[in-house]
Amino acid sequence: MDEWGVGSYEKTAEELEPAADVVVAALGLSGGERVLDVACGTGNAALVAHEAGAEVAGIDMSPRLVEVARERVPQGTFRVADATELPCDDGEFDAAVSVFGVIFARPAEKAAAEIARVVRPGGAVAVTSWPARGPVFAAVTLMRQALARVRPPAPEGTPPVNWGDPAVLEKLFGPYGDLEVTEQQLAHHQLPPEEVFDRWERFHPIWIGARRELEPAGEWASLREKSIAALRDGELGAGVASPYLLAVLRRG
Repeated sequence: MDEWGVGSYEKTAEELEPAADVVVAALGLSGGERVLDVACGTGNAALVAHEAGAEVAGIDMSPRLVEVARERVPQGTFRVADATELPCDDGEFDAAVSVFGVIFARPAEKAAAEIARVVRPGGAVAVTSWPARGPVFAAVTLMRQALARVRPPAPEGTPPVNWGDPAVLEKLFGPYGDLEVTEQQLAHHQLPPEEVFDRWERFHPIWIGARRELEPAGEWASLREKSIAALRDGELGAGVASPYLLAVLRRG
């Protein structure tokens, strides 16, 4: 199933465009570089890199989003692929980016190793992730807790990696070169919390999928109320910003 192709992730991607500008700027492109956008979604970072003069490619697990990226950046090369098994040669690219994309790949260690593998020595990798705080994180946590109540217990295994922890990022990417992690801010549109949640439940693939499970179980109305309260407490939509981490790896 094309989970990320459900709904209209394009709406969310529009809100993330400023982060793509920051990520590509961190690469210091001068033109002519080969840049890979990993878990590219609609191709935000690929488009910015192309406009900076780079030769761009992208991969994503969603066939529909790959088609969207192709339409937005017809000069690029986009393929459906898993971030943990990149269909690329060693050192094929001068740089790689992932804007809130590779953080969903499992296992995380393999995804990080693959990104490092396809970037040449002396090249750069830039990845963004969400730290475990802020109003959006609070709402997502509520959603995960609700899903845990209605789903059967998951089999025991390796717990998910927290990409929002600088120490974890160092563990993932540190073996491949020099890593610098900085905190950035993503400004939000000035929307009431109710409208923010309405956009999520209508357009965002993750929230659409959660609703399909939670509404029949009688959990959705409560989650909606609690999530809106969390957004209001965090003043999301009132002109504030959400923190995110920018990890930049200089390949050794």
